[in-house]
Amino acid sequence: MKSLSLESLLRKETRMTLGLMSGTSADGLDIAYCEVNAQKRSLKNLASATISYPVPLQETVLKIARDASVNLSELIGLSYYLGHFYADAIEQFCREHDLPTDKIDLIGSHGQTIAHLSMPIQFLDRKVCGTLQIGEAEVIAKRLGAVTISDFRSGDIAVGGSGAPLAPIYHQAIFAREGETNVAVNIGGIANITVLKSNGECVASDTGPGNSLLDTVVRQRTGKHFDADGALASSGAIDAKLLDELLRAEIFQRRLPVSHDRGEVLRILEYQTVASQLANLDTQSALATLSEMTALSIKHATEHLLDGARATSVIVCGGGAHNRFLMSRLRHHFEGVKVEGADAFSSNVDFVEAEAFAYLANLTLNSQTGNLAQVTGASRTAILGKISMP
Repeated sequence: MKSLSLESLLRKETRMTLGLMSGTSADGLDIAYCEVNAQKRSLKNLASATISYPVPLQETVLKIARDASVNLSELIGLSYYLGHFYADAIEQFCREHDLPTDKIDLIGSHGQTIAHLSMPIQFLDRKVCGTLQIGEAEVIAKRLGAVTISDFRSGDIAVGGSGAPLAPIYHQAIFAREGETNVAVNIGGIANITVLKSNGECVASDTGPGNSLLDTVVRQRTGKHFDADGALASSGAIDAKLLDELLRAEIFQRRLPVSHDRGEVLRILEYQTVASQLANLDTQSALATLSEMTALSIKHATEHLLDGARATSVIVCGGGAHNRFLMSRLRHHFEGVKVEGADAFSSNVDFVEAEAFAYLANLTLNSQTGNLAQVTGASRTAILGKISMP
């Protein structure tokens, strides 16, 4: 195992960087091996893969994330376990792609979100926001022999931001086109959008549920993890009454931009009126209605952030891009606008967020700011992330 000195790494303009991302659904670790030159705003994804979480690990992550009283020993154990799991996954990735680990200059790890408090809470004599992404980066750095940067969101929160979304600075680098107003839509467990206006302005926000409610209902009713290709939803009927009730949820009434926590999104299913109406629908119609809610919430948020402008393209990435029914509803609501996958922009539809954290890690090492203050609500831009040495 051979690692570059920090001094040598800082001198490199182009760095071979691994981006690591695990979303709120905790179904796996996305890994993207990228050639990054952040000074020139360029990134080339050379190889990527998803290493699935074993079912017991996924269940443990989700249990701890939704548990109101967390056992501290379990939380610490899970953080270090994930650090080793990420290191194991990287070693597996390197074997499968015939990639020597000493060809990795830098690692950017988002970590596994356990809690995200974008709305202030009263704690002792102060109102605070906060976030917790685990997966001990020191383990990754020491085992792989590569400088590892993690915990990006905390830096934005420290200067008054909500800590999310952070991908827009990367979206701006790869999806912005002169004279075009493009909208990047990421549909993971939670959906978020980045509006890249033709005048160079960038605004972004979470929009609400992405796949999280769909996946929850599929697991509860079928035992499967997700609705492959949206096949079940496509044979259902959208229930207008339930749709109206869903869109009344408190998270949709907040002023944009906002960021959402998985827990508050999932609580939508616990509303008494929603739960009772959902129980009366067959699985297909329940999924069709929840998909329509996701598509409409994305459309409504986009219209708000566009502020009268018209989108040139809607660029979709994340797991939701593979849901044909959801994509058909987006095309319906964005009639007359090109709706396409991120692949059309030389990115990988499944790994845009992993690419983003490879890019952000390079910004950090260059002492460049990684947040867009107008996006997160921060008082200023800031250098993000914590550096773990090999």
